[in-house]
Amino acid sequence: MKMKNKQDETRILGYNKRSVYIAIAIVVMLIVLTGFFLYRSPSRPIQPKAAIIDQLSSSELTPTSRFPNQTFVETAKGMLYKRFPQVDYYSDNATVDRYKSLPSLGYRLIIWRAHSALDEDYFIAISSSEMCDPQNYPQKYNQYSSDQLTLCNITGDPNLYFAITPKFVEECMSGRFEDTVVVLMSCNGLKERYTKTAQAFIEKGVKAFISWDGWIDSASNDQAITLLLDYLIDKNNTIGEAVHKTPSYSSEPYGRSTLDYYPRPGVANYCIPNYREANTVNNARPAVITVFSRAKSESKCAFQPRISPNQNTMKPIL
Repeated sequence: MKMKNKQDETRILGYNKRSVYIAIAIVVMLIVLTGFFLYRSPSRPIQPKAAIIDQLSSSELTPTSRFPNQTFVETAKGMLYKRFPQVDYYSDNATVDRYKSLPSLGYRLIIWRAHSALDEDYFIAISSSEMCDPQNYPQKYNQYSSDQLTLCNITGDPNLYFAITPKFVEECMSGRFEDTVVVLMSCNGLKERYTKTAQAFIEKGVKAFISWDGWIDSASNDQAITLLLDYLIDKNNTIGEAVHKTPSYSSEPYGRSTLDYYPRPGVANYCIPNYREANTVNNARPAVITVFSRAKSESKCAFQPRISPNQNTMKPIL
């Protein structure tokens, strides 16, 4: 009887050992297979693409602040697709959170058509499509300081809109831009002494920042940037050549405004790469340009709004 018990115990012990060995073998195989597939299928990097941020057309703005131009949008898209396999479009969803994520989305060319405002600290604040509701503010974005997120009032519009500052670009945007060209379709984007916003984008990885040195009306702005894109993409001009060829415009009562680029002269000879061809060969993708526009005035919301110096305008001002 004792001998039988011993034999039974031996069988059980042998069975348990085999089970352990089998389990270990399975685990090892799973680890090896996982490593193999991770090696064979590494996570693909974000591929380059282009974007149009069209805050000016957003239905979230009041009629006095909206300047839709579908002809410009479709023309710009058509030209961007010549160089980029993908072009993203933002309008109602040109939000603070979207702005925050821009560096991480792979944009190499951004057309940013938006309102903005001059600040007394010599920078421009770029408006989102999000209107400020005094009853819900500052709870909505209490994670940001007044140096990072501020308020813009657009000429003739009693409402205030959330707007980002250079500090937001430096401290809040996720990731980094890579060789991105930003076209800011905004009044005063490169006004003399007001280059802090452009500098913040450059320090965040932007290759070149293109904008106006003064005030410009929306129709002239769209016409000028259409020409700029033609020079940059269809004619393959350098940034210096394209900006130089784009004519200056005058608007009452502010006078002449000229397109400029930053940093100067460092990016004068830079050309927009053909990411569509790169995508064919290397599985790469498109780029983005950024265009912005102007905003201004006073507010009773928690944040001190950014005020543009001239409240009365003869023409729609971006």
